[in-house]
Amino acid sequence: MVKVENKETLRLLTKRFMKMNRARNIIAVIAIMLTSLLFTSLFVGSVSMILSKRATEIKQFMDSSHAIAQNLSEEDAERLQKTIEQSDEVERYGTGIFLGAGRDKHFGFSVEVRYADKNMAESFNCLPTTGRLPEKENEVAVSSLVLEALGVTPKIGEEVTLTWEVNPMLKQYKTDTFQICGFWQGDKAVLGQMVWVSEAYAKENCYPVTQKELENGIYNGGKEYSVWYKNLWNLEKKTENISKTAGFTKAGTGLEINPAYNLFEEDSFSFTSLIVMVLFVILAGYLIIYNIFNISVKTDIRAYGLLKNVGTTGKQLKKIVRMQAWKLSAVGIPIGLIFGYLAGFCMSPSLTADAQISAQAGKTAQTVVSANPLIFFAAALLTLLTVYLSSLQACKMVERVSPVEALHLAEGEQSQKKIKKNTSVTWWGMAVQNVFHNWKKGLIVMFSIALSMVVVNCIVMLVQGYDFESYRNIFLASDFQLDQMTDTLSNTNFNGITPEIKEILNKCPESEKTGYVYYSEERHKMEPALLKTWETLAEKNKENWTDYEKQIWEETKADNTVKVHFLGISEAVFDMLVGNCETSSQS
Repeated sequence: MVKVENKETLRLLTKRFMKMNRARNIIAVIAIMLTSLLFTSLFVGSVSMILSKRATEIKQFMDSSHAIAQNLSEEDAERLQKTIEQSDEVERYGTGIFLGAGRDKHFGFSVEVRYADKNMAESFNCLPTTGRLPEKENEVAVSSLVLEALGVTPKIGEEVTLTWEVNPMLKQYKTDTFQICGFWQGDKAVLGQMVWVSEAYAKENCYPVTQKELENGIYNGGKEYSVWYKNLWNLEKKTENISKTAGFTKAGTGLEINPAYNLFEEDSFSFTSLIVMVLFVILAGYLIIYNIFNISVKTDIRAYGLLKNVGTTGKQLKKIVRMQAWKLSAVGIPIGLIFGYLAGFCMSPSLTADAQISAQAGKTAQTVVSANPLIFFAAALLTLLTVYLSSLQACKMVERVSPVEALHLAEGEQSQKKIKKNTSVTWWGMAVQNVFHNWKKGLIVMFSIALSMVVVNCIVMLVQGYDFESYRNIFLASDFQLDQMTDTLSNTNFNGITPEIKEILNKCPESEKTGYVYYSEERHKMEPALLKTWETLAEKNKENWTDYEKQIWEETKADNTVKVHFLGISEAVFDMLVGNCETSSQS
């Protein structure tokens, strides 16, 4: 026998086999396309969930940097800045000073007066689009919403008078007039509007906050840092190393990861689920394509045996099968990538339902659909891997088959067909006979179909797995909620619903009814009995109080007044409270 070495001959034989099996080619391309589609849609959906969650939380926390440090004293800030500058992992960083909350009767939202360099202003997404950041003491850069509330025209050089709170506990305020040097379009969806002052003004006028005051909730005058690393790899370890080097050992102090980049929190994306889904797709695709190639090889086994008889080696026959697999993949994979991206694009809004639900509960939400080339590369690579694994058994079969064995197998198939043709049985009887004749093949086919259904079911569960009604019953009693609540009491605007907003809400034509929650903070003069009760409580707990808490108690006792918070609700809100109480008691 003469060994065939011509590569062109192998390509020609591959082409002939492809022409012989046109129906097989169509089925194989569809199977490869579906496998590629599943991988692509899975990755597009997963990455979109991660990016949407990140974008939502960046907007919510108003910080796009990788790590943040807040409420630092002067001494701590100096140590941290020196450590950041010496770190090889840090690409850039921003600095800032929190002066205090803006106070004006025209503000229906939270306003914060701060100093920030260019990097920190960028991390807050509050970099001036017109003009620049302040450089002189009498300059200010401000959100357009703040200017609109104050009735000032957004124009460079215009004067604006601002009042801000120097110390929230002592109710000390400062009022100054500035010239506008920059402004940007304010976002009504974020928690607070920024007012940037110059570094010179901030250092001269900021409250000289002490470490004890920072620990007791007074953040006016605290220093802040935003840090960007060179990459997102191992953020936790990088951040921990910088904090320890700077001397921060207590939990919750020093540099911390921006929650938007923490993918391993309890409510974050589940990488385990993604890996399980990938394995399901590989297994389902493998079994389907494996069956197609096995059936194809057994159908053409006589042709492979004849080729081996004329000198084609087992290795060359294996190459012919493999080349057919690659050609089919070259057609099926690109189609699967395109349709997979479209499927992922359509599914992303539903997959990011948790972010949308958060938006319904008063936060901000943003859906981001990723088209990163790495997604398509990974999907194509895993599909090729699936095809390669699926064709291994078929390649081994043609490599090991002898001409005589191939002839026997072909004759066996022909005789089996004659028997089936001459036997008068029903179509379902023939199907049962075929299954029991080769029960292993039948089991594999059924298992592959079952796995495909499992993958589809998992995707449906991801899309429809959020029970909005249950979430709404716990966190949102109405269809729409409007407030100026923040994560901290000191920055919360309890009077955020102005009379103008209330008038608009009351006139809403589609609204069935509108409810309101009212808030008021007052100083109440203590009667002798109430003062005696407070003194008794103070004596019992005084040993556990900090010096700051003791100071507040002494001032309260001397003034003989206590801070009282009044809450009031309208009838519509009261009805919802009664309804929720009845539901809870029944459950």
